[in-house]
Amino acid sequence: MIILDLNLRLAHFLQPHLNEISLAIVATCLVIYGDKVNGFLKRAISSWVFVARVIAFILMCTFGYGLLTLWSQPLVYWLISQVDYLYRPLLIVGCFCLLGVLAERKRNL
Repeated sequence: MIILDLNLRLAHFLQPHLNEISLAIVATCLVIYGDKVNGFLKRAISSWVFVARVIAFILMCTFGYGLLTLWSQPLVYWLISQVDYLYRPLLIVGCFCLLGVLAERKRNL
């Protein structure tokens, strides 16, 4: 019963911070997999002239990652909010643990 009570308190504490939590999850995913996105862009524009490659990279870094963050954060927020109140703390902790393991496997840590 103590564990259930602590879980409910944690779920209640996390509720107003779900926007920031979902943004942190999205940002962490972009940090972990950003090299893949950059590699794809690099292969796609490798035949372009230097100035066009620089402009494409600047646009990808400024607008591309910004749009990815803007569009995926509400989706992650919606997914978290669909999970039952009792399981949200476990889901959030599990997501960050999974992201930590993924970062370690990609040698980001």
